[in-house]
Amino acid sequence: MGDIILKNQEIIIKLLLAVIVGGFTGYEREKSNQFAGFRTHILVSIGSCITSIIALDLFTKYSGISTMDPARLPAQVLSGIGFLGAGAILKNSNGIRGLTTAAGIWTTACIGIAIGYGQYVLGITAWILVMSTLYVLKNFDKVISKRSQTVLKATITCLDVTSTIFNTIKASEIAIKNFQIITKSDTIWEIVFLIEYDRRLILDELIIQLKNINHVINMEYVK
Repeated sequence: MGDIILKNQEIIIKLLLAVIVGGFTGYEREKSNQFAGFRTHILVSIGSCITSIIALDLFTKYSGISTMDPARLPAQVLSGIGFLGAGAILKNSNGIRGLTTAAGIWTTACIGIAIGYGQYVLGITAWILVMSTLYVLKNFDKVISKRSQTVLKATITCLDVTSTIFNTIKASEIAIKNFQIITKSDTIWEIVFLIEYDRRLILDELIIQLKNINHVINMEYVK
């Protein structure tokens, strides 16, 4: 009876640790306005922890009569997590978003598995490193991104100067340093922009968006 109580206590401790790990990791993602946030990471962590607990328990019970691999069930979980992480990745004119969140979901699952196996030092240490990466290195990443920005001259030929053009550029997190409107004829204008953008931005998709705007005839840019 005492062994069962101790076993149940250990299971509860593992699950609570999984909740804490997933919760804090997901909270950081929630603050970064990611779709996979607080609750998602908690569920991923708990689910992964459960699979490890079950796998370890089954291996302990049937190791004498079976060649069961205790890592098989968690391995299937990690494969499934890959699909969940793929859903967090978005591709738009701003570039590819959600890679950090997808990696965070996968890592949270790994930590949940480690806790489920009773590898507390491994799980907690890994979690501390994950949180350090998300919080501390986030500012470092911003410095790198700022240094990777480049300036180019873009010219848009249009039949009408509308705010849609400016709003589309700003929505892509591009900084308009300067612009000039040139009258080519009574019906055609040119807007010459000096813009600064992150090199990781997918510029071709932005150009397609701008060309699809009514009254825009063409867009060219020179680096």
